[in-house]
Amino acid sequence: MVEQGRDQGIRISAAERDEAVRLLAAHLATGRLELDEYEFRCVRAGAARTRSELEALFTDLPAPHPDMSAARSPLRAVRDAAGKSGRTPPDGLLATPLSEALGTLCALTLVLGIPGAIVLTAFTGAWWTIVATVLVTIAAGTLESAARRRP
Repeated sequence: MVEQGRDQGIRISAAERDEAVRLLAAHLATGRLELDEYEFRCVRAGAARTRSELEALFTDLPAPHPDMSAARSPLRAVRDAAGKSGRTPPDGLLATPLSEALGTLCALTLVLGIPGAIVLTAFTGAWWTIVATVLVTIAAGTLESAARRRP
């Protein structure tokens, strides 16, 4: 299927070129292409470097067309992955491995650190553990937000 305007300049792989030649042979077998036109398109398919060059060989042919779903921009792949996981934050920034780790640290200090510090303070009088835990929680939360990146 030809998708106009989407990732047309993305480079393609040898497997995608081979698939195009195979599909051109199917069109030759059904009589949609003459032998000389088939040979011409096969040469162009072998020389194609971008998605648009390969898709241009199929604009006047009905299905089947090469599956170009793998030939997409890395930025679009990141956006699609973020959308599929349902983890796109309301601020529009994407999570990174560092932001995920800092978010986990923040959650752990809230769930385990603060109650633990309260218990430690109650039994030993080490009040500074509450202050340290709250500071770690605030720092991890702030750094987690800063570690996200724009799509």
